[in-house]
Amino acid sequence: MQDLKGKVVFVAGASTGLGRAIAKGLVRRGAHVTLFARTKAVLENAKDELLDVRVTSTQEIRAIPVDLADARQVDAVFRAEPRLPDALYCVAGGVAAEIGLFSDISPETLEICMRKNYFTSAFPVHTLVKIWRDDDEKAMEDLNNGLTVRLQPTVRQIVFINSAAALAGIPGYDAYTPAKCAQRGLADTLRQELLMYSSPTSRYSVHCAFPGSFLSDSFIIEQRGKPELTKHIEKTTGDLEEVMGRIPSADVIAERIIAGVAKGDFAICSDWETEVLWSNMIGPSPKRGWGVVDTMLGLLSGIVIWPIMRRNWDAMSVKFGKPGQTVAKPVVV
Repeated sequence: MQDLKGKVVFVAGASTGLGRAIAKGLVRRGAHVTLFARTKAVLENAKDELLDVRVTSTQEIRAIPVDLADARQVDAVFRAEPRLPDALYCVAGGVAAEIGLFSDISPETLEICMRKNYFTSAFPVHTLVKIWRDDDEKAMEDLNNGLTVRLQPTVRQIVFINSAAALAGIPGYDAYTPAKCAQRGLADTLRQELLMYSSPTSRYSVHCAFPGSFLSDSFIIEQRGKPELTKHIEKTTGDLEEVMGRIPSADVIAERIIAGVAKGDFAICSDWETEVLWSNMIGPSPKRGWGVVDTMLGLLSGIVIWPIMRRNWDAMSVKFGKPGQTVAKPVVV
């Protein structure tokens, strides 16, 4: 969907950070945007900011408080919306409070992180797909009965905001990475499943973005509790101000994601390092563009880049072994 003017877009997890930045980018392109998040006051603040960047006074900006990890709440709220969305961006999540090595975090932390990063996208998508299918059935019935004429099918988009953490296992993201892998698995599965529902009246597309580190309030909080090993592997060591100067802002990442969705690619990578990780973890997912770059990069990554990166990361893990314990050399299979 390249032209967003007049389109209705739901953004789940839009009150702060990347979700807010994506919502802002959509509004600047002329879309009607509805924000969903848990905290009403923060949502209203985000709504006020979006009202200031509208390109026309007729654009609608709505803010709806809801617990996105509560399936019943999500279903009730989505069905009560006056307008059917053309697209859904699933942005809710994060790891600011759940960062830490596996043996240092609690079982409750693992559960919370899964709810924050998987169910907050699974539940909204689950409800919306059912709503869309009901609308498709009615549209097909009207079309077959000659009551309406659709020259082009309605495009229905689902955009999952995942993470580069789903493409590589980095110690410290032990709660986060599995949740994001689950979300990526859902995106892959839905991309194929929703092909069943494309018809003369509608066409479905699924996209999955894998942003790396970017500047946000959550990132700053995350840095304070992040293990040193994690910082060294992802190259976020040093003074906080210095680190902040090296990574892109949420607004920059948001623009790259929206542009990637407009191109029609399933996978959207935010930087070169993420492209390398993606090329080695494509599996059955569609390659970007014509597939040439991903194919060549995948060969280079699998034969040269990734073996070197993996050995470097293994060496860092050995180096950061706990004082007083015997650390074995990594076994390379």
